[in-house]
Parts: sequence; C-alpha cells; structure tokens
Amino acid sequence: MNTAGMRVMAATTLVVMGISAVMAEPARASYTEWSTEKEIFVPMRDGVHLSTDVMLPKGATGPLPTILVRTPYDKSTLEARSFESQYKKFLSQGYAFVLQSERGRNFSEGTYSTYLAGAGTDGYDTLEWITKQPWSNGKVGTIGCSSTGEQQWPMANSKHPAHAAMIPGASGTAIGSIPGNDTQGAVYRGGVPLIGLWAWWYHDMAPRERLLLPPNSTQEQRIRLRDSFGLLPQTWFYTIEPDKIDLTRPKHDAEKMFMELPSRNVLRRVGGALTPFDDFVTKTPGDAYWNQVPLAKAGFSSRTPALLMNTWHDIGAGEMIRMFKYLQDQNTPNQYLIIGSGPHCSFLHGGAQLAKFKFGDFDVGDARYGNSDDGYETLFTRWFSHFLKGENNGVTDMPKVQLHVAGKGWLHGERWPLESTKFVKYYLASSGAAGVKGTTQSLSTRMPQGTEKDTYLYDPATPVPTRGGGCCGTDMAVDQRGVEMRRDVLSYSTPALEQPVTVAGPVEVVLYVSSSAKDTDFMVKLIDVYPDGKAINLSEDAFRVRYREGFDKKVLMREGEVYEIRLTNMVTGSHFPAGHRIRLDVTSSNFPIYERNLNTGGNNFDETRWVVAENSIHHSAAHPSHLLLPIVPE
Repeated sequence: MNTAGMRVMAATTLVVMGISAVMAEPARASYTEWSTEKEIFVPMRDGVHLSTDVMLPKGATGPLPTILVRTPYDKSTLEARSFESQYKKFLSQGYAFVLQSERGRNFSEGTYSTYLAGAGTDGYDTLEWITKQPWSNGKVGTIGCSSTGEQQWPMANSKHPAHAAMIPGASGTAIGSIPGNDTQGAVYRGGVPLIGLWAWWYHDMAPRERLLLPPNSTQEQRIRLRDSFGLLPQTWFYTIEPDKIDLTRPKHDAEKMFMELPSRNVLRRVGGALTPFDDFVTKTPGDAYWNQVPLAKAGFSSRTPALLMNTWHDIGAGEMIRMFKYLQDQNTPNQYLIIGSGPHCSFLHGGAQLAKFKFGDFDVGDARYGNSDDGYETLFTRWFSHFLKGENNGVTDMPKVQLHVAGKGWLHGERWPLESTKFVKYYLASSGAAGVKGTTQSLSTRMPQGTEKDTYLYDPATPVPTRGGGCCGTDMAVDQRGVEMRRDVLSYSTPALEQPVTVAGPVEVVLYVSSSAKDTDFMVKLIDVYPDGKAINLSEDAFRVRYREGFDKKVLMREGEVYEIRLTNMVTGSHFPAGHRIRLDVTSSNFPIYERNLNTGGNNFDETRWVVAENSIHHSAAHPSHLLLPIVPE
C-alpha cells in the first residue's frame, strides 16, 4: 500500500473512532414527570409580550440548563407534537424546556411585519428573562428545524452570554448577503422568485393580519382561549395535519391558481389575510426592502457553538452550507456541518425509518446517523450535555464536516468542501439538428470544438411543470422522465459510467445563452439516471438573465448576442454507481415553484401579457457551457 493509501486508512480509522465516541451514551439521572406552565407573557424591551410555555422536570434539584425553542408555528399542535419525543428526552435528562411563539404569531403580541420579525432583540430579551428565573443555571441551548432553526441566527448575532449552544436545523432561509450568497434567504434562485413556495408559506403559516386577544388578557384567559380557539389561519394551499405538511394533497389547483396573471395577486385570488409576501413579491433581489429583514448579512458574527444540520434536498441547503463556510473562514470555534439524505427536516424525526429510507422515488439506503436508530437524538443530547452541563463527553472531537452520500454512506472531513475534492468540468455538447427532440445531447470532459447550439421555444403559456424539488413534503426526489419528454427540456448526459463516481459539494453550471427576448430565465437540474432509465433529481437552480451584471441592476438582452451566466446555488452528495449516467437538464421554467418569466423585460409581477422566447444554449470552443462537479475520489 502506498503512503497516500495509508493516510486515508488512518484518517478513516480516526473518524470511525470519533463517531463511536460521540454515540456512546453516559449514565445520567432520568425524570419521568414534569410540570407545565402555559401562556406566560414574557416582556420584550419595547413592551410587547411573547406567549411562552415552561416545562420543568419534577424532582430535579438545583438550577437547570434550559432548552429554548422559538417558533412561528402553533405551540399546541404542529410544533409541539412534531417535537414531542425530543423535548421529552430533554426533560427526562434534567433540562428546563421553554417553548415560545415569535412576535406577531399566535398569542404573542406585536406584528409579524417581515420574516424573522424582531428575532434578534426578542431572542436576546428571552434569554435575559430565562437567566433571571430561579430554575435557570444561566446556560441556554436553542434547537429547531425550519423557521424554529432560522430564528436562532439573529439570536446568535446578538451575542447574549447565556446562549451556550445551538442546533439550527434546515435554517438556510435565514441567510442573506454573507459572502457567496445572493438569494435573500432562499426567496430567489439567481434572481427568480420562488413564488410557489413562499405564497403558500406566508398564507398558511405567517400572515401579517390576524385576530387579536382581548386587551390586557390574563394568563388564565389565554389558556382558556388557546384550548378553545387558537389563532391559526385557514390553510388554503395544502393539507396540514398536526405532524406533517402534505404537499401531495393541495386544497386548490396550485398550477391553475398561479397561472392567472398578474403574479403579484396570487394570494388575493384565494382570499385571506395580508402577508409579508404581498410586499416582497414586488421587489427585486437588490431592493433596499431586504435591509429591514433580519437575515444574516455581511458582517454577521457568532460565538455560539453550532451544529448546522440539513439534508441535501432541503430548499435552503446551499444557503446553510455557505453560512458554515463563512463561519469557518472567520475562524469561529465549534462549528459543525452535518448534511443527511432526505427532504426538509427529516433528520429531526429520523429513527428506524431512516434505516431503509425512501422518499419520493429515491431510495437512499441507510441514512441513519452513526448507523443507529437514535443517532441524531443522541448527538443532540450529547451536544447540549457538553455545552450546558459541562460534560466532557468527546462530542467536539467529531469531524467538523459529515456528509451522507446516498448509496455510499458517510464521508468526513474538516472543511467544506472536503479536502480531497477535485472539481471536474463536464462540457455540454450535442449532435444532430439543434432543438429537435431525439438529438443526442451529451456531457463530456472533452472541450467542445465545434460551433453548435441547442435551441428551443419557451412559451410562458405552457411552462414546464414542477416535479420534485421545492419544499417541504416527502416527494422532493421524483422520476423526471415525464418532463424530460418535452421539446423545451434539453437533457445532457454522460455515457453509462464505467467506474463509480461520488459527487459531494457545491455544483456550478456555466451557460452561454442567447434569446430572441429582452429577458428570460434558464433552469437546470442535476439528475442521476439509472440503468432502467429512471431519472432522479438531485438539485436544481435558476437564473434570470437581466441580473447577469449584478442583482442590483437590470440589463436587458439583445437578440442574437451570447451572454455568460453562472448558476451557483446547487449542492449535492450522491454516489453514481457504474452503469448510471450523470445528467444535466436545461430549460426555462419550473412552474409553479418558480415564477414564470414573461420575457418582456418588464416588472413581471404586474404584467398580464407575455412573448414566446426562442432560447439557445451555446456549446463551442468559444462558448464552452459546462457543469462543474465536486468529485470525491473513490
């Protein structure tokens, strides 16, 4: 064996030993009962009171470490039930547990004026309140997934000394203009609004208008009203049950609803309260509006140890990973990145179901952490035991980066991307009549030599339908063959692989494009093609060509001129076995998750007319369109 091979074996052995140490559960006191005090009104610095529940383990002595969950969701149903096993675990181990409704949500006072309204100052003030309680030991850990994870970043930026550790799961939509990120919290991809996601989320989860409590309500009155009524809006878009959101059962025909123009009026067509969506759907990525939203921006800093948890098919995976890289580049201590396989927040409810895990049409095999049914749960409790209780349990000895690769298992390293990663260009090419279905389109590591291009018609009246991707159900990875049959979808594929290829890291696509329109969009999907032809989407991205010179300006296209665009938001961890093919799909719509570009060069959100665009992908020596893949050596 050569020296390099010996180093790999040694590193692998150390990694396995580190994971084993993390998974070992020490003996500790166990509490089986706890008390609950609901609807405490915790005061904020501006006089607003936030609805808060406190649970304390019965029989625990002395000041307790505290786990805090702040959420925009209903404490009594969605968040509390879906988080039940985890908070019971914390209570049984002697933690106080605090569950709070964010400003302007449910029984909390104030207005949900923007996304993450008041998260920084309200988080700080809540930590201050906790530390003054007789049951507090002065150390607080925060945990949560999706919006309960995202509000932890503004809190970390406020740097309260009690914020001892955090687990911000699937928290990419809190990430703004840190270096390398330009999506304004996953509202955009390459400047294209994800209206299908955010119209639903704001309407069903976080409207600005709502019914209010009686003035000067008492705690007893709030408890009675909460048990009798609650303040949740009607759900118009999708079926929502206490434990899950089912995007496979829409309450309305979403595609038909979004087809009506102008796009800014989609929420008004279903009725309901006003939301922050009604504001930002009319803004551009570079609008000053985004300065008032407390996203993590350039200059953000944190001193709170963090487990950055996510899954590859999560809508904000790229943003959260870029936050990890940003924190590492700042030399922020105790930051760890763990990316599993699955849809949004699936790691939070893992257990035995991850042992043979399939979501949508994608079978990922054993996706458990540490090959244990309670691997994630044990990791979380050991994380907080170390930072909140002072246990010397070795949790910080684990690798800084841990990535689950479907079909391969866990890969480990100390930085993102993994130190052994090699970036390989796969060039787009084709043969035959351009734009004719049946033309052979290919991906090759050989630089193109000709002057070819592929052309298709993009008609906003018949957009390519969304299949997979987006957020937040279980059908995020599905067979793409149905949409790939369309004439306006180009599929560039490698030959069947003779050797397996493992891809783990950031994925970039560089396209040289032209159009007959003043402005248009280009969409891409990275696909794993199985020997039987099944084509599973791994990641996706989009770009609105008007923003090729910056998201703070609009520069229209000239017919016949070729422009370079870069799509930089994809991330993935996937193993392509021998016999599989790597594919890149290119088109100009992915509807209704992404807003359709009407191709006029106008505002788009207030328009009712469109033009058909003749769009071209160039792949030649002068215009080498390519896919840049992060290959991890076998």
